[in-house]
Amino acid sequence: MSRINIAHEREVAAYFQSLGINQGCGDVQYRLIALVLAGNEGKITRFSDIRAYTDHVADRGSVASKLKTVFLLEGLAERVQRGGYVVTDKGLVAARFIEETSKFYRKSVRIDAIIERIP
Repeated sequence: MSRINIAHEREVAAYFQSLGINQGCGDVQYRLIALVLAGNEGKITRFSDIRAYTDHVADRGSVASKLKTVFLLEGLAERVQRGGYVVTDKGLVAARFIEETSKFYRKSVRIDAIIERIP
């Protein structure tokens, strides 16, 4: 699994929240969970693996709640054992979308920097 930059994900989530998007790409917990699950594609992701990233931004109960009410309910992940999850194809699509929103954010920040330098 590749390292996930928590500070960057927070920054991107804050950007989308400033646009009024508070779910999905504007929710840092959602972003982190989706990326961790996708990073373990084809393998079981332990709840502790997810918490290694999300503990920096949320408490354990809210992460478990997000997993149950969003990821499992919407079919983005499946529970395969106690504390073990696998990402579904739908979850991989969601993770790819999260990655694309990060690219959009970087491009937007770059364009804003260029515009600021124009006299």
